[in-house]
Amino acid sequence: MDNEKLITILTFEFAHEAPIVKGKLESEGIPCFLKDELTAQVTPFYSNAIGGVKLQVIESNVPRAIEILKEGGYIKE
Repeated sequence: MDNEKLITILTFEFAHEAPIVKGKLESEGIPCFLKDELTAQVTPFYSNAIGGVKLQVIESNVPRAIEILKEGGYIKE
């Protein structure tokens, strides 16, 4: 697990949306991270330039995380 890389599974234009989805995954036992969250909060007009706030999970958790997000309606097929 120490050598696993982080994979971005979802991005958000608005920083305030990301913690909701992060909380959902964490409640299901999947640790996750928000990349560029603080940048988007402090300077919201940079959000598009940096590609938004990125929700990341470790590689081995990607399939389960995507399944949870699809079930919750956060990812549309």
